[in-house]
Amino acid sequence: VSSFNSGKVTTVSVSPNTNNEVFFGLSNGRIVKVTGANTGTSNAGTNITGSGMPTTSVSCIAVEKGNDNHLLATYSSFGVNSVWETTNGGTSWTSVEGNLPDMPVRWVVFNPYTGTSALLATESGVWSTTLLNGGSTSWGATSANIANVSTRMIKIRQSDYMMFACTH
Repeated sequence: VSSFNSGKVTTVSVSPNTNNEVFFGLSNGRIVKVTGANTGTSNAGTNITGSGMPTTSVSCIAVEKGNDNHLLATYSSFGVNSVWETTNGGTSWTSVEGNLPDMPVRWVVFNPYTGTSALLATESGVWSTTLLNGGSTSWGATSANIANVSTRMIKIRQSDYMMFACTH
């Protein structure tokens, strides 16, 4: 995929909404959207990375169920804005880092009930917000029944919306 620009794939997200649409996060900070991923032919992909986004590895890309234009992307590095949102398919991105401490963020999922809230797997456990609101986003540690340990991934079971957090 030529738009990878020599970056190595660090995360892959398949759209839950559009067949054969795949989002790749790269080691150079790029986010690339590939449509028609099933064709087996050469595909240049589309670089949808926003200006000002980190140039470190993308750790996760979440696609809102029912809306391919609403994405969240995370970066697992210190010293950068680690959580970014687009509501227009990558034409523009906004940091939703808000009050989140400076720590690596490894995974992000949308709340399955609403696209305005999200959960993060971080170096310091699971954090959540009830309102994605640009730089004013308020994150809080979600400690009920979850230890304050490095968390690598969050998955939500679709049948009953049970959340699973993977630690090391």
